[in-house]
Amino acid sequence: MPEGPGLTVDEIFNVEQGVLLVERARSLGWLLLVPSTSLEAFKPANGYLPDHPPLGRYWLGIHHHFTWWLAAPHDPEANSCVTACARTGSATAFALTVFLIGTISTKWFGRLAGLSASLALMMMPRVYGHAHLASLETVTNLTCTAAVLVVAERWNDVAPPSRRIAFWTGVVMGLALLTKIQAILIPIPLVIWACGRWRLRATVPLLVWGFTAVCVFFVGWPYLWLDPVGHFQEYLGRTSYRATIFCWYFGERYPDKFVPWHYPFVLFGLTIPIGLHLFGVLGVYRRGDENSSARSSLTITHQKTRSLKNTVATQQIPSPIGRMWQADNRSRSRDLLLLAFTLFPMIVFAVPGVAVYDGERLFLTSFPLWAIFVGRGISESYKLLLRLPYGQTMAPVAWSGMVMLQATSLISMHPYHIAYYNPIVHALESTGKPLQEVDYWGVGVTRGLIQKMVHQIPPGSVVGIAPTLHQFQADDYRRQSPILRKHDIKTVSFDALQTPPEFGLAFRRLADLPDLIAEADSPVVELANTRLNSRILAFVTRRNITTRWQTV
Repeated sequence: MPEGPGLTVDEIFNVEQGVLLVERARSLGWLLLVPSTSLEAFKPANGYLPDHPPLGRYWLGIHHHFTWWLAAPHDPEANSCVTACARTGSATAFALTVFLIGTISTKWFGRLAGLSASLALMMMPRVYGHAHLASLETVTNLTCTAAVLVVAERWNDVAPPSRRIAFWTGVVMGLALLTKIQAILIPIPLVIWACGRWRLRATVPLLVWGFTAVCVFFVGWPYLWLDPVGHFQEYLGRTSYRATIFCWYFGERYPDKFVPWHYPFVLFGLTIPIGLHLFGVLGVYRRGDENSSARSSLTITHQKTRSLKNTVATQQIPSPIGRMWQADNRSRSRDLLLLAFTLFPMIVFAVPGVAVYDGERLFLTSFPLWAIFVGRGISESYKLLLRLPYGQTMAPVAWSGMVMLQATSLISMHPYHIAYYNPIVHALESTGKPLQEVDYWGVGVTRGLIQKMVHQIPPGSVVGIAPTLHQFQADDYRRQSPILRKHDIKTVSFDALQTPPEFGLAFRRLADLPDLIAEADSPVVELANTRLNSRILAFVTRRNITTRWQTV
């Protein structure tokens, strides 16, 4: 198979927990939600880790088993949890998200906008990169995007939504809550938008929507049944009371709660291609096909009104005029809601004292919604090109060229997509010192790098891993790599050793690497490395370099 990204820091937790839930469900006859049986699967004493709700991990666990059934690992020593098998879960979730974005954009703005929005999401390298990892981010994108879009579609009439609509949109919101905590950012902009539009009439649908979502969340997570109040407070508190995570931002190292307020907005701007941002701004500024048809219909109706000014029929004309204005206002209102959902996660993480880390990961849910505006912007620019001389030929060529150019860059970056920055960063880093984090999750420790390493070190060697962000990380490399096991390579945390080992394997998470390593952006005495353009993402060294890791 083509080489994928390296084993990232948190993947193994998600895979192991997903497999645990699926295996427990199988042993209980798949009655996962029956109180008398499912509680056993959600007791920490039985190995359950309640740091995240179960839906996303259960999704990965199902895909893990299905992929294993399709293509079982040939390694006889394969671990019962194989990260590569569970990565297909993120791929499926990404495909569904692309389909969802394209379908709703097509309904709202036309086929070209829908196709362009789908492609825009695929052409965002960081989103595309997360779809190759067994992490919760892509599944969270799917459920949160679905929760937002069903509201934007069904809550967009002149009158407030009915209780039935509020109920089933609340069910979708409950599924988002069951995936990851980022979903709690959805209600606040919705409440503000709904109350601003319908005033007190929004109270009942908001209550039905919120109550339904909370019920789905509670019923779908039996861990809460054991101690509803205590475990819910524990779940919310876990995001606040946790070990400090450091960030590398514009050449400085910051604790997660002291990162400058503009971090999320800058990272959002720097991790999406510049061209897509320009199209997105155009999509926000220009309203699409639906609004254009409403305005043209309004003009025609108004002309008819003037010609029939003195007839009895004029008493009935304001009705279609009002409907056209209402359609236009509904579209404006929906655009405002989508823009609010796009910006609000970044606003929350810009609040001083709120922990933010790992680049775009915490506000990745903004990216699919931004793709809708990008798709509309591409569609509008296409129409502008059609109006120019030779536009019928030039517009399709320009659209195709844009898609091919971005697709080429995605291919050239494979498999390091979540290490992407647009050219602005590369221009700012002309001095040589990296201003932004290079590889915060370890995607540079690929199968190819491990193969190069084992060909240059003796069998049975001990390799120090740096940085290590949790106690199981170093051993996970060995457990998930048949190459390392075949050559009897032992992987240990560098921080846990008194004497540096002869060989070291490091990925360049600059916030957690010593200064001498962080500043070494050119080959020193390295046995092997992986590169993305001019950046070294990960490397293997001998003792004369690894001993310097202690000099901090």
